Amino acid sequence: MKKFNLKNILCIFIIICPVLDMISFLYRNVFNTNFSPSTITRPIIPAIVIIYLFFKRDKKFKWNCFWIGLVYVIYGIVHIYLFNTVKTNMSYSNELHELQYLINYTFMILNLFLYIEIFKETDKERLKKSVLIANGIYIISIYLSIITKTSSSTYIEGMGYKGWFESGNSLSAILLLSMFIYLPYIKDKKYQKIVLPLLVLVGIFLCFLIGTRAGLFGFILVIALYVAIEIIYNLIKNKKVNKKLLIGGISGVAIIVILVVGIGSNTLQRRKHLKEIEGNIVDETKQENSHITGSLLEIKEKIESGNIEENYMSEAQKQSIIDLYNIANKLKVKNNDQRTQQLIYNLVLIKNQKNPVLILFGNGYMANYRELVFEMEFIALLLNFGLIGFILYLGPFLAIFVFAIYRCVKNRKEIDSKYVFSIFGLALAFALSLFSGYTFFNSSTMMIIIVLSTLLMDNKVLDKKL
Repeated sequence: MKKFNLKNILCIFIIICPVLDMISFLYRNVFNTNFSPSTITRPIIPAIVIIYLFFKRDKKFKWNCFWIGLVYVIYGIVHIYLFNTVKTNMSYSNELHELQYLINYTFMILNLFLYIEIFKETDKERLKKSVLIANGIYIISIYLSIITKTSSSTYIEGMGYKGWFESGNSLSAILLLSMFIYLPYIKDKKYQKIVLPLLVLVGIFLCFLIGTRAGLFGFILVIALYVAIEIIYNLIKNKKVNKKLLIGGISGVAIIVILVVGIGSNTLQRRKHLKEIEGNIVDETKQENSHITGSLLEIKEKIESGNIEENYMSEAQKQSIIDLYNIANKLKVKNNDQRTQQLIYNLVLIKNQKNPVLILFGNGYMANYRELVFEMEFIALLLNFGLIGFILYLGPFLAIFVFAIYRCVKNRKEIDSKYVFSIFGLALAFALSLFSGYTFFNSSTMMIIIVLSTLLMDNKVLDKKL
């Protein structure tokens, strides 16, 4: 009972994330139900902690919680109201689904606040160890699923392995971002026997098995970044460069590149497949390969012929489809490059809607056709959730990132290499959110980002030994 405190409760929450993910996957894919016990379980721990703090802290803390909470509630009400006004028969989903995104992002901000508040005046090693344990659970379960031939495929074509987890991209993000937290332990002899095997297993999985570009290129990037930061840090400090680390890092990256080129990987197989199916969609108007998807091409033709059903789309949406078609043809966009098509469409939709209120509060994430739901999360938060939504949900992380860079530059002679490495970790989170999507939204990925942010808010990072 002595160890049953808020810090350990929050650490346990991180450790059980992979278990909750597997339970969720099991209920959705084996029992064929949208309900999962993990949906109820995840909010329980943060809710208990915030309620405890609310009654234990002073009035100032309570009022701050009240006013901040009220801001998010008001934004949510306005956003859902606007979603209802712009929703059409073409919209991918309804108000309840849209509300789920708001709840998830608000849940993320609540957790960020809790972890920074609880761990602000204490050693953060237990947080790092929690991430290390969670990663062990992730990777062991993945290889167990592959061995037992029960792993799900990363892509619908049957390519890649993602174990008993819902999303290959989210799983890649979790494993990559976690490396920024536990990789520095590789210098500690006490943890080398744990970190090295874990790193090898994670590397094999990300580079050869999962099939995502984020996994393959991300793993190489993280290893290269860590080695580079350690070398530069030691040179600045006039310390000897760790030759074992240098040789090990360079050798590891070289081996991966040689094996990928020589043997191949599911990532390259996936890229080859996408290249092969580019010619499957033909634009009859131009008698050439289409530069938008087949479904969007069909909608575009109905708009031009006037055969689109009433109330199926707004006038702004119709014009945006036409604009997308013209811009995609001009830029020679690949018809299977949905992210670029989504980017073009959502940008021109803002222009065509000409509504400053929607710019502030968002025009609805689920308000568009299924193929046009914006996967590039970083920009989607700005366009679909509005400038206010972007500030409320990504603003705190951007503020921490800027603060960390400022602190790093100001104290460049005293700051330690692990802190710099964590800054790059948060930068990669933004990059993954932009290019891969669903990074901050995913309940487990957000927890790794929150740990990185909590580490960057540490006041005891100057020249601290591992």
